[in-house]
Amino acid sequence: MGRSEFVETEITTIPRIMLRLRAGSDNYETVPDLSSLEPLRVLTSELRAVGAEPHRLLAMRVRDQGMEPMLFEDDWVVIDTGDTARRSREVYAVNWNDEPCVQQLVERGGQWYLSSVNPEFKSFNVRSGHLSIVGRVVYQPGRTVAGKL
Repeated sequence: MGRSEFVETEITTIPRIMLRLRAGSDNYETVPDLSSLEPLRVLTSELRAVGAEPHRLLAMRVRDQGMEPMLFEDDWVVIDTGDTARRSREVYAVNWNDEPCVQQLVERGGQWYLSSVNPEFKSFNVRSGHLSIVGRVVYQPGRTVAGKL
């Protein structure tokens, strides 16, 4: 009789949400994203690989083309809401001037910028508006995003 291999089947379910923001506030609420009633299902081992704790994770849909070709409009990404420390060249879900968005934070010359991968979108110095970080994007179904840029 042949030896069978153990296959990881432990799944973590992550709520699919939309952000509801308040003008001029760092606070946010989450509401279910009714476009997909099923939670996002991810192999637990893939989340462990990026050091993510399941109770801090939310799934959010990318709403514009600013991160193309890395992340496309309507892609789902997993956000670690417990990881809000600024790290240059990492991707975050943020509240930028009361709009939820997924952008890269880049430090240049001691200044922080919201930057897009898509060259058709311009960068913004975060001092020019109101920024609060909701969480770092750590995973996109099928691939790890954290630390990749």
